[in-house]
Amino acid sequence: MPSITHFEIYKPAEPCSLTGDKLRETMDKVVEETLSEDGKELNLKGYCVGPNGMTIITRDERLVKVRRLNLGGNRIGDDGVKLLTESDLFAKVNWIELGGNDIGPEGVRHLIRSKVFKKVKSLNLYRNYIKDEGAAIMAKDNALDKLEDLDLAQNEIGDEGILALANSKKFPELVSIALDNNFASIEGKEEARVGRNFKKLQSLNL
Repeated sequence: MPSITHFEIYKPAEPCSLTGDKLRETMDKVVEETLSEDGKELNLKGYCVGPNGMTIITRDERLVKVRRLNLGGNRIGDDGVKLLTESDLFAKVNWIELGGNDIGPEGVRHLIRSKVFKKVKSLNLYRNYIKDEGAAIMAKDNALDKLEDLDLAQNEIGDEGILALANSKKFPELVSIALDNNFASIEGKEEARVGRNFKKLQSLNL
């Protein structure tokens, strides 16, 4: 009988389904395992901490030095993003990965208006559900004025959202953006390429 290969998507802990003392104990161990020795990098990619786990992480004083934060594939949703963007512990973060987290327009609103993330230069939102609404919010209200690198691939963004971003004046330092595998038409992409925000970029992936 042929063996079945197991593809691990999430780490064994999977605290997203836990509550109470069990959640606190698990998150304590997870942070201990994933925080770099100098305290400047937290790599939680694929741990599935969920919004419950975020209630613990965002109060963990061990994370006050973190500059690189990887939360890819954690199902934190808009509620988890809100907790993250309101925690002063992450005021030093300049690189953040939030791919695959079920983030929608409301989560985007929390992110781009955050007073905590003013130092962020790189933001990865790959494979979420930002859609045209979230892209428009970002184009109009982005307050992360140090942002240089932005990944919005696979977010169900159509022509309306991509054109809003292409013509936005809210990204003074942006040099690179990824918008591939979205819903924009060929015509929409061509128009976006010459938008005032996009035509100045060093890297544009449509």
